Amino acid sequence: MSQTRNFRTEYEAFIQKYPYKTIDVNGIKVRYQYGGKKDAPVLLFFHGLEMQEMWTAYAMHYEKDYRFLNYEYPLHTASIDKQMEFAYALLQKLSISRVILIGASDGGIHAQMFAKKYPAMVQGMILMTTLTLDSDYCRHIKKEWLTCPILLTTLRLTPAKKEMQLLLKKCDAFLTCESPEDQAYGKTFYETVASDLHYKEKFIHSVKAVNELKNCKLFTESDFAYLRGKVQVLLPEHDIFTKEDQDRLAALFRPLDAQILSVPGGHVGFIVQADSYLEKMDAFLKGHIVKD
Repeated sequence: MSQTRNFRTEYEAFIQKYPYKTIDVNGIKVRYQYGGKKDAPVLLFFHGLEMQEMWTAYAMHYEKDYRFLNYEYPLHTASIDKQMEFAYALLQKLSISRVILIGASDGGIHAQMFAKKYPAMVQGMILMTTLTLDSDYCRHIKKEWLTCPILLTTLRLTPAKKEMQLLLKKCDAFLTCESPEDQAYGKTFYETVASDLHYKEKFIHSVKAVNELKNCKLFTESDFAYLRGKVQVLLPEHDIFTKEDQDRLAALFRPLDAQILSVPGGHVGFIVQADSYLEKMDAFLKGHIVKD
């Protein structure tokens, strides 16, 4: 009889092996994890909803062949452009000159933003369960110019414990398309994130950052021309993003010979079914990304 998976147990083991360190970058302090194989290519993770815990299985999987950098987004600004400037400064502080970007959910847009802004730093990019700025999702954000301030006020006034309880209920919807076993595992993931009441501040910041997407200029094929053949796009079969928005993301990178694949599950399939995603990522990294 197989043992039931529990994210908290896995995450605690990960934290024990790679405890958070604190770094000061131009007067801004953040927590980060930087580890793996010495002098190997660096995987830079961009996460969604500021849940950096989502990359646990990926960091552990790649520690033997790559280095990885996972950090908490700084809360000093919600500006996407300034967040990318911070990421660049963080890499410089750690003496990292080249990275392979891996982004999921709104973190996938962050990865695209970084790739556009700092091409000399990027040697490849993997995007999963995400979209691009030319999407109905981002266009809808523009229509929420009035409701977003109201939402933020409500979130600030709601006690942290109550807010985390509401978040847990809402996140159940992300798991409905998964198997019962994967649903149970996914719940332990969200419970682990929500157990830290300080996450309330990060969640509010993430809402601000997502709202900022409405101010960003659409990407063009030329923005990523230097990554021809070095982009992988993984599209979940049952994502919360529409098929039309998935098609727009694929259309942006298909002319650049991107590898575009379907993957199982829904929006958090990459967390609860990480092995399925890692198998495709492994093959892509070995066959398409040159190890500098």
